[in-house]
Amino acid sequence: MKNLKLYHLKSHSCITVYKTFKEKLRSNEFSRNLTLVLSGNVTAKAIGILSAPIITRIYSPEDYGVFALFMGIVSIIGALSTLRYATAIPLIKNENALEAMLKLCFLMIAIVSAIACFVLLYYSDLFVVTFNAENIRSYLWFFPLAFFATGCYQTLSSWAIREKKFKIITQTTVTQSLSSSLSKILLGLLHLKPSGLLIGVIIQEAAGTFRLLKSMLRKYPLFFKRFNWGLVKSVAVRYKNFPLIQSWSQLLLALGAQLPVLLIGYLYDLKVAGAFGLAQSMISLPMNLIGQAVAQVYYAEIANMGKENPLEIYRLSAEVIKKMFIIGLFPVLFLLLFGPLTFKFVFGTEWKDAGVYSQILSLLILARFISTPVMSCLNVLEKQMLQLWINLFRVIFIVIVFCFASVLNFDVIEALFIYTITLSIYFLIVIKMVMSQLKKITKESV
Repeated sequence: MKNLKLYHLKSHSCITVYKTFKEKLRSNEFSRNLTLVLSGNVTAKAIGILSAPIITRIYSPEDYGVFALFMGIVSIIGALSTLRYATAIPLIKNENALEAMLKLCFLMIAIVSAIACFVLLYYSDLFVVTFNAENIRSYLWFFPLAFFATGCYQTLSSWAIREKKFKIITQTTVTQSLSSSLSKILLGLLHLKPSGLLIGVIIQEAAGTFRLLKSMLRKYPLFFKRFNWGLVKSVAVRYKNFPLIQSWSQLLLALGAQLPVLLIGYLYDLKVAGAFGLAQSMISLPMNLIGQAVAQVYYAEIANMGKENPLEIYRLSAEVIKKMFIIGLFPVLFLLLFGPLTFKFVFGTEWKDAGVYSQILSLLILARFISTPVMSCLNVLEKQMLQLWINLFRVIFIVIVFCFASVLNFDVIEALFIYTITLSIYFLIVIKMVMSQLKKITKESV
């Protein structure tokens, strides 16, 4: 009887704690919104991971190579489709200026997409030769569509963040992942290869765009019927630093992420690029999900501390680095031991090479995983220029590595070993630089 009472007491305590937590979550708008958005991201990532084994059994590594090359270029150019003006949308308080900024973004998207059409129409041979991708010639017309769709989604999602429409953002994130996966599978079964993968990207962006556009037009029913050039010009001038300064940093960031697959496609072939693309995306998905969540919480904490408390930030950063290393060590050890077997079993026999690449890349992913949260420390310390140089050197190192591999005729395994070692050292140096900056500021403040 005594044990039974103790059991009921513990059960009651657990229920009370749960209810208290639930009430706090409801009363805290930030926590509620963060939980909502994270739940959408987790669901979307889960759909992508679960659908991947089906997609890889429909499409060949060569098909995936075209897709990886396509996504690399879209990610680089698409990041600049609004010239970073979309980033300024959440900062605007005045409604008229906000509407003008939205129109400016759509205007930039139209211009960038039109320039892409012109370049691909008149310089398609140069484009194909540059990227060593004759197989992609038939799919060049997908690029302007992807740039346009990506830019529209960036603009509208920034508006939704400004309006705190996090429920719609969550719904569109899940809808995008689901529509992308289903369209790739269905189009692949209809033997539209590799175009099914490319169309899936456009459908993904469009699925999110239409839902957000519908919501925006409810607020601005006359949006496409009126245009004030003077106001549009004034917001373009007011926020000129976004295209003039931030666009370069974003371009370097995108280049650092996408250059490896582009250079591998150029130096080797689309089959190798496809296997590399799958390996990189699959091992990055869960790590990025954890890393981004930790980075958000970490950034909120250090932003609250402020740059006036570098010692507290230093201690928290050191603790985060240790914990990130421990968390990331287990999946890395698993990949080192079972990478090829896992990829062969999950994705099919054709993708065994991707498992080998995942083994090599695992240490690099771990180094990047550890550095992800502490990099945001530079924003609090107002060291944006240092951040720009860090991104620049990452691009330089990647180019040097693959130029070195090309000159010495290294095979892809040797090239990836050098790439992994070089970039792992780079990320460790970045961590050291950030911690040194914190130490230096701490000493100066004493």
